[in-house]
Amino acid sequence: MERYKGRRLQGMFAAVMAMAFFLFQLGIAEAGVSTLYPGAGNRPPKTPEWNVEKGKEEKNVSAKAAEQNGGAAKGVKKLDKKNVPMTMLSVMLGEGLASASVSGISDFEVVDGNAGKVLESCGANKSLNITVDGSYIAINGKKTKSRIVTVQAKNGADGVMKYNGSSYRGSLRLTSDGVRLQVLNQLSLEDYVKGVLPSEMSPGWHGEALKAQAVAARTFALYNRSKGGHKAVGYDLCGSSHCQVYSGMAAETAATNSAVDATRGQVMYYEHQVIYAAFHSSSGGATENSEDVWGVYQPYLRSVTDDDSKSPYHNWTAKFTVVQVEKQLASAGKGVGTLKSISLSPISSSGSVTGRTASGRAYGVKFTGSSGTVTITGEQARTIFGLKSAMFNVRTERSVKLPAAENSKKTAAASKGSQGTFSEAPAAMNGSAMKINGSETIVFDGHGFGHGLGLAQYGAKAMADKGSKYDDILHHYYTDVVIQEIY
Repeated sequence: MERYKGRRLQGMFAAVMAMAFFLFQLGIAEAGVSTLYPGAGNRPPKTPEWNVEKGKEEKNVSAKAAEQNGGAAKGVKKLDKKNVPMTMLSVMLGEGLASASVSGISDFEVVDGNAGKVLESCGANKSLNITVDGSYIAINGKKTKSRIVTVQAKNGADGVMKYNGSSYRGSLRLTSDGVRLQVLNQLSLEDYVKGVLPSEMSPGWHGEALKAQAVAARTFALYNRSKGGHKAVGYDLCGSSHCQVYSGMAAETAATNSAVDATRGQVMYYEHQVIYAAFHSSSGGATENSEDVWGVYQPYLRSVTDDDSKSPYHNWTAKFTVVQVEKQLASAGKGVGTLKSISLSPISSSGSVTGRTASGRAYGVKFTGSSGTVTITGEQARTIFGLKSAMFNVRTERSVKLPAAENSKKTAAASKGSQGTFSEAPAAMNGSAMKINGSETIVFDGHGFGHGLGLAQYGAKAMADKGSKYDDILHHYYTDVVIQEIY
């Protein structure tokens, strides 16, 4: 997953040499670097050669699973039935509100949510202020006898409603809990995906990548709805990244709407169950197995390689002082006092003996300090330190004072590219703990952005740019799934 080639190492070394030469000229210091690679001593991890024997075994299991899964390993399974009703969703736009401003692009009406009685009939763009009065809904200050109202196009026609100035397809449902308002957008699954897709993937990307993301978004929505996480509070999905970023009509573009229409009703299944269609921005070169992120095995979320080289997140660096590391660990309830060493280590339950997953992500990072030792997972490290992914190496940087009398001599040596000038720099760690004395800068050098599960968006873009169709992209990232039309 990490394409840390020799050229990159040479480039990094050359950069260190150049910086040292500059500092020598100032008569100040030379840069010393210590690096800790996950389970690889002083050798940087790379995109792995997958376990051949395990691969053979999984291939046989995969073929059997595909047969049980309906026999459709590739392509899209068409629906035999006709006129199947479209799936409808309720998406939370706001809750705990004192008021809400609503209107319609065309003529609209406010209808009692229980009896269906029309409470207000309005022309296009007329603005109504909805509040709560004595537990009931009030419209422009006029109290009704309804606790639930629906704002919809006249006669129930397809329409576009506005809530606080933003446009949404379908209708709006406003509910009073006795004190505050909840505002829901009720709309079809297809209209929902139109409001999601441009918020999750750039509309300027290749159409096949957009189609793949549309199917993933549609599948992800149905999976989340089926789990019922929000049912207790009265809706199917929220509009944030917790479910998916939903921005309504404001985000829609012709390109993304076309991708949604071209994949209408298409959802991914594994063994007749809607899958958890996880996706992320950038893999760093390979996606991850579900159990190495969640601790739960999912047969359709298997690690695969992809082309991540053009992602702006393919390489990244995050730097911290030792004090910052100590404080952030403490804030997360993982304090170790004064930091003494860092090592990458396996987590006992993971089965790893190297401290990293097959794709190159860190399994465990051990911090040892004056008051104890803690070992956190790579994903925990990602959260605690705000890293872009769990695929990272750890190194230190420090400055070493040079005797003034040696400046000219060492500057001359540095200009000739002599490595001897760096003899005072600590060597790369060979699988042991990296000692910390408190003056270093701790550096995470990483690859990719996100949890690494399922579809990697920049990888999907690379596949589409090279001519892959959206269903091939999906079958690459989601193992042995069936893409099935549901209406």
